[in-house]
Amino acid sequence: MTTSRREFLKGSALTVAAAIGSGGCIGVAAVDDRVRAEMRRCVAEGLYSGLACGSNHCGIAAEGFGTLEDPRLPVTSGSLFDLASVGKTQTAALCALLYAEGRLDVDAPFTEYLAEHVLAKEGCRITVRDLATHSGGFDNSKPYMVADPKRMFAALYAKRPVWGRGERYCYACSNYVYMGLIVERVTGLDLDAAARKMLWGPLGMSRTTWKTVVGDPDAVEYPQSTYDGPKRRIGERNDYCAHLAPRPMGNGACFSTAPDMLRFVVDMLRRERFAKAYYDLQFAPSFAKGGHRRSFGWDMADAKSTFSVWTETSFSRSAICHTGWTGSAIAVDPERNFAGVVLGNRLASKEKTMGARINLLDLMANCL
Repeated sequence: MTTSRREFLKGSALTVAAAIGSGGCIGVAAVDDRVRAEMRRCVAEGLYSGLACGSNHCGIAAEGFGTLEDPRLPVTSGSLFDLASVGKTQTAALCALLYAEGRLDVDAPFTEYLAEHVLAKEGCRITVRDLATHSGGFDNSKPYMVADPKRMFAALYAKRPVWGRGERYCYACSNYVYMGLIVERVTGLDLDAAARKMLWGPLGMSRTTWKTVVGDPDAVEYPQSTYDGPKRRIGERNDYCAHLAPRPMGNGACFSTAPDMLRFVVDMLRRERFAKAYYDLQFAPSFAKGGHRRSFGWDMADAKSTFSVWTETSFSRSAICHTGWTGSAIAVDPERNFAGVVLGNRLASKEKTMGARINLLDLMANCL
């Protein structure tokens, strides 16, 4: 049965109230009309099926639908979104925590932790920090994207860089697969268990997981245009490598809700839960060349960066931010005392939705 417009609006209002009551929006007023109007425009114009947005400046709002066909179920604050590459920030955070504990040297060759890699016997100079900033020289080819686990990991360990270390920025998912494997090696835990123990648990992120969530009524649906390979069931990972992998991979593809991700970014802003070194590492610019700026795990605004559109907003150059293939975006700007989250199941292309996500974050940053 199709959800009526009246039922949907009632559900959205209850969702916002529930989120405020639970502390998901950090105890501030509800999302203002400008943000809601932009969310509705994104849904009405077919950019997104549904959106859940929130920040420390305003509340959490939900618009649109989590399913693509009847019955059209509305997005709520409890909706589980596939974060896609926004999940890379979780991998980076785990590495930053290990660094802050003195268990990981981010300026050591990554092969010190992954001795199986072909570069380990060749005097590798590519560091963990280079992986985190996408500047080690690897391209985004994916010879490891095969169904057989033995062949997958053999291909990962055989992949060679295309450019010299530090020569250029190239966004490469394999960088974060390596970082995820390093977390496993140092902690003795898979990524989901490590995140639950070290990051999600301490922050109260009880609805975030690297595991598939098939059968969970809160999981949202994504159109075929957003993924490669066979059709996914709702709650299966969008990323094809993560979909094929026998366990969670560090290149992203974890699931989360707007309240949970807001807890993560607000903590990044407030710097209250973990050691100072954890936050300093993720906010400090670690690579800048050719118009690209990166901190450890995050984009920073510059002329040619993923967030080049940020140069047209009110965000400062101290802001750190990340987007995901499925339609999400998160940001933290210490100069503006802002932390915000946009989660959505996009219908239009990445390019067509990128400006909309950034605009939503900018609008929320101006909510007072």
